[in-house]
Amino acid sequence: MGTPVIGLSESFWKARKALTPEEQSLVDHSLMKFMENPEHPGLRLHRLDALPKSKAKVLWSLRVNDDIRMILYRHETGWIPVYVDHHDPAYDWARRHEVEVNAKTGELQIYRTIEQVKVVTREVRPVLAGHSREYLLDLGVPESYVDPLLMAEEGQFEELISGLSALVQERLLELATGRLVPVPPRLRTIEELANHPLGRQQLLFLRNLEELKRALSYPWEQWMVFLHPAQREVVEQTFRGPARVTGSAGTGKTVVVVHRAKVLAERYPEEPILVTTFNRFLAARLRRALEQLMGQLPPNLEVENLHALAHRLYGKLGGTAKLIPETDAIFRELLHTHTQSLGFPYAFLLSEHALLDSHGLYTWEAYRSFPRVGRGVPLTARQRLALFQVFQAFWQDLEAQGFLTFQRLLHEVRKGVEEGKLPRYRAILVDETQDFGPAELLLVKSLAPVEEDGLFFALDPAQRIYRSPLPWQALGLDIRGRSRRLKVNYRSTRQVVGLAERILPKKLEEEQREVLSLLQGPEPEVRGFTREEEALEELARWIRWLLGLGCEPREIAVFARVRELVRKLADYLNHRDIPAGAAEESEVEGVYCSTAHGGKGLEFRAVALFGAQKGLFPLESLLRDLEGEERAVQEEKERHLLYVALSRAREHLWVGYVGEPSPFLGGEG
Repeated sequence: MGTPVIGLSESFWKARKALTPEEQSLVDHSLMKFMENPEHPGLRLHRLDALPKSKAKVLWSLRVNDDIRMILYRHETGWIPVYVDHHDPAYDWARRHEVEVNAKTGELQIYRTIEQVKVVTREVRPVLAGHSREYLLDLGVPESYVDPLLMAEEGQFEELISGLSALVQERLLELATGRLVPVPPRLRTIEELANHPLGRQQLLFLRNLEELKRALSYPWEQWMVFLHPAQREVVEQTFRGPARVTGSAGTGKTVVVVHRAKVLAERYPEEPILVTTFNRFLAARLRRALEQLMGQLPPNLEVENLHALAHRLYGKLGGTAKLIPETDAIFRELLHTHTQSLGFPYAFLLSEHALLDSHGLYTWEAYRSFPRVGRGVPLTARQRLALFQVFQAFWQDLEAQGFLTFQRLLHEVRKGVEEGKLPRYRAILVDETQDFGPAELLLVKSLAPVEEDGLFFALDPAQRIYRSPLPWQALGLDIRGRSRRLKVNYRSTRQVVGLAERILPKKLEEEQREVLSLLQGPEPEVRGFTREEEALEELARWIRWLLGLGCEPREIAVFARVRELVRKLADYLNHRDIPAGAAEESEVEGVYCSTAHGGKGLEFRAVALFGAQKGLFPLESLLRDLEGEERAVQEEKERHLLYVALSRAREHLWVGYVGEPSPFLGGEG
């Protein structure tokens, strides 16, 4: 009885978090008291003898106060808290769940007690037809589930696996999609479980009272403690060159970046480590996550979005030019003046200039030899030369007026780094890499050595909404053998994932679209309306229904394609006594109303997409002057933007359109 707590389970962590702060404090005090003396009389530790004998052997109850009970699993080497709640719900949980070390895998499993299953014979092939009992047992499936699973058709299968542990669910979902799943290793001791990624996904292992106090006192989030084995492998691995992790929305790529940043900061404590991303908002989110994980950041760990970093470094080089975007009237007027005699459409000239600018093709030799594969408009050598000469004159004109494009700034900073005028980093980790272009990646490559652990990229090709696909090899970033993919979605229900994934284009590789969600929820609502007023009324009704379910306004987001519609939505909801705010204008209190672009990096319990109609997705004004390949590229970005908006939802998703729906809603393109 004197053996202390050896670990905190994920199920205990979730249950503790559901209690009030005052109740959590009582739970923590009792747990520390138990760690010091399991036989303390005030805790009234006792076996749950009213349960079936197999459960009563291993499940015990601990008194927190008159009302709250903690359920503990008695392992042969110590105690593991598995649940905590008010008296009756806690005991009800114990009646409805099994806790055991699986005989085949050695994993600690917490799963729902299976009721007697009545299998109805149908002319439907079972989901796991062709697999043996022994194979399922080797995968860690509890004995009581094996036969029902082997006979289950799709509906029964999904209901059955929902009661199993996350690792076993994942293996069975892989099997159901036709893939052969390797048998996991047999973990024979608690020490093996503590040191293996499979065990560390299930338990936060503790060695002493001080570790318990630290764990309970810190505002941990679940992602900080329980990493999936695939995540942990990427986090801790030493890579002999540039490495990359990919995955769909919600698979935990940013979690990997944050944990790996901590690992590298500790692995190289005397050398600078940079964590960077696409914009200031995402950088602030990364900084908050790192501070949650590490407390005060160590002096060698920097977090800054790449564009801000480039501005700062450009200033160190003595640069004074003003940045001019492509949308600026002066930029467009100058470019038109220099190129109007060439006879090419303006949209093509803008796109071709972006090609030269992003790749740093500022000499004729560089542009002449650059492969223009997939550009849509073929050019003769004479046409190339004519284009380069007018672009060169255009750049000189910009410079004379004190202007610089941002891509040019990135290349100037890279040049300064390569000439030794600016310091380098030991390692750089890049989140949301899919929205960077060649100029950004070339700068990152120059800032960090291409050696052990030097460069790490996290991205989702399906969330690429600003740039074209990255030419990794052409940029000198050889990631062959060092690319990993995350497949388990931790955020969204299977129903939300299903609708979002159907939006994506066919040409995304099949492997890139392998997503396993272990969560179940309601089917998304896709509604068509003849008038906008009808759609607004229905949106307000849906949000009120969510509030009635217990959703907080801040847990709900409404996305639209354009800012004008965002402001209209926020005003409409406020006028109907639903607190809401437009994200572009201020800090939002209440329902978060934003453009689809503004949803990047966020997640909400419920999401509505308003205006998912033809003309808005894709946005017709952006396509009007585009043809061929240029139009196809822009349409793909618009499709990805719709995917980003839909994939922000965790549980509830509502999509509304007025008139004709977006062609993207018809399925794959």
